[in-house]
Amino acid sequence: MKSSVSAQNFLDDSRLIEDIFHELKSIVASILSSVELIVLYDGKAMGNKITRQAESIRSQVIELDFQLQNIRIIQHMLGKIFELKRKTTNLLFFLGQLVREEPYNNLLSPAVELQNSKIPVEANIDESVMRQLILNLFFWMNRHSTTHQIPKMVFRFEPGYFEIKGSFYANYIFSSPFKSSEKGVNEILHQPVCHMMSYFAALHDGTFEIQAEPEKNVEVLVKIPCKA
Repeated sequence: MKSSVSAQNFLDDSRLIEDIFHELKSIVASILSSVELIVLYDGKAMGNKITRQAESIRSQVIELDFQLQNIRIIQHMLGKIFELKRKTTNLLFFLGQLVREEPYNNLLSPAVELQNSKIPVEANIDESVMRQLILNLFFWMNRHSTTHQIPKMVFRFEPGYFEIKGSFYANYIFSSPFKSSEKGVNEILHQPVCHMMSYFAALHDGTFEIQAEPEKNVEVLVKIPCKA
């Protein structure tokens, strides 16, 4: 199944804030659970387990900060005070900086392939919005990816546009015995976060597409105009 996700009226979707609120509650619950386990391990010879829980807390706090940025952008859009600040940007430099940026570098570096270009490639983008688009895509794929399988993101440059290709093998949404595979595919294609990412792409005259099949890989393709 292939879907060009609509970017229109995504701010009118009542599920948008509810979904983000649900994610924030899940993140906080996970942090509290990890803290409780660390307290339980206190004084016991369980160094590796404590380290894993500490890393889990770090990862969850990173995502919490990222989700709060989503809320800030959406709040500005709903309040009609959002201002798109596009400027000519060297994409190789921008993308390279994003992958190396703290605190996301440990998460993004294993997942991202940045194809080189022999000539400078520029695009007219709002760097903060493009950053949120890429981070939303990564965290969304990571959330729905099969356990212990890192999603992949490839940045490459084609004549007239640069492309973000994301791919992952979906988790239980596609294989749950309690729902049809077709229904699972539809659910993942039409989550409010997908409409938000599509909207962010449309703000840059770009496109956002998802291709998914039951029990198969999910592929996301974002295309943003650029010039060499």
